Amino acid sequence: MPITKRVLYSIHPDVLSRFNALFKGRERSRVIEQFMLKAISERENEVVAAAKLIETDPAFSQYREVSEWADAHAIDTLANF
Repeated sequence: MPITKRVLYSIHPDVLSRFNALFKGRERSRVIEQFMLKAISERENEVVAAAKLIETDPAFSQYREVSEWADAHAIDTLANF
């Protein structure tokens, strides 16, 4: 069994009361973890979509140029180590 962490988050009391009424005991942790995984996936998908947009949309060409410049300088810097 993987090691778990106990965490502390602030939740509006009404939301917490409704959640606790619907989910009991250890089920709460499992459900919250599923919510977290879904939220993480959605956020990662947003970041990937934004990166693809920057790479393909002509309106973002100036940002691509900055990105390419930064990549080139990072490669040069790392090559000197």
